[in-house]
Amino acid sequence: MPGVTFPFISREENYPQFDIVVDREKAAMAGISQRDIAQAALISLASNVSLNPSIFTDPRTGNQYNVVVQLDEPFRSTPEDLSRLFVMGDGGRPVLLGAVAEVKQGVGPVMIERKYQQRLIKINAQPGLDRDLGSIAQDIEEKLRAMPVPPGFSFHLGGQIQQQREAFGSLKFTSLLAIILVYMVMASQFRSLLDPFIIMFSVPLGMIGVIWALLLTRTTLNVTSFMGIIMMVGIVVSNGVLLVEYMNELRRRGLGLREAVIRGGRTRLRPILMTSLTTLVGLLPMALGIGTGSEANAPLARAVIGGLAVSTVLTLLLIPALYVMIEERFPRRLEDAEASRALQGETA
Repeated sequence: MPGVTFPFISREENYPQFDIVVDREKAAMAGISQRDIAQAALISLASNVSLNPSIFTDPRTGNQYNVVVQLDEPFRSTPEDLSRLFVMGDGGRPVLLGAVAEVKQGVGPVMIERKYQQRLIKINAQPGLDRDLGSIAQDIEEKLRAMPVPPGFSFHLGGQIQQQREAFGSLKFTSLLAIILVYMVMASQFRSLLDPFIIMFSVPLGMIGVIWALLLTRTTLNVTSFMGIIMMVGIVVSNGVLLVEYMNELRRRGLGLREAVIRGGRTRLRPILMTSLTTLVGLLPMALGIGTGSEANAPLARAVIGGLAVSTVLTLLLIPALYVMIEERFPRRLEDAEASRALQGETA
């Protein structure tokens, strides 16, 4: 697969071993199960400690001793000794293991890994420099789905791929929560649901710049660039607040809708440009990757620069137009601030 380097399989099938192939018909006639044969072979060769430990307690001292039972060394040194083991059948009748099974020499795994009592085989690899981790994971999943998987087998992608997907899932939830909280705060401050909607309309405009910036710089959408998107949302919203709030203030002073929009755009043009330009210039060295270790933060700066540059221009043009359209369709009466406070004092 292109973009994958240094593949390594954790399970190595080069450990010599003896396989006991049980003849099921003969074993059933003798009343012996595969479990009985496995226990007899394990206890005879490797003792009874792992299967049926026997502990002796000294009645005088109270010390405990493990009683280990296994065949003596001369009787478990050749493959033929394994065939001469006795297995207890029905009625306690001993049966030679070689009469119900065949001993073959083969190879097996050097180490058996388990997770939740299930056998596990790990295939490790590293992504190359020419492809991103997300596209590699997608290709691997497509090839694995097209591969016929035997019954009882399953595959799961882990490592950096799993961490990346978990991080993206949490960042998506965080971004949605941040947008909802920002909208709620602005709605409580503006005492309106329309003004926050107009301001939040600048967020998707900034996403256009983020996508173009990442495409032009050949930067992937990773965790760092996603954090830059969240940072860009905060800056874009603050610019919209400056613009819409001043338009509302001019209308409270008695100006008409269109006159307030034109004057508000002219007056707030300089503060918005100053805020955006200082942010863009400040993040430019980080976006260029100047300095040791700056490559890790470059996606964040590029996402902020692209989103802020495009959203600033579109905010100055589209937000006033959207403000006029909504106010003409849903007209409101904005009272003067001092008159409003006086009225509230008289009511109290």
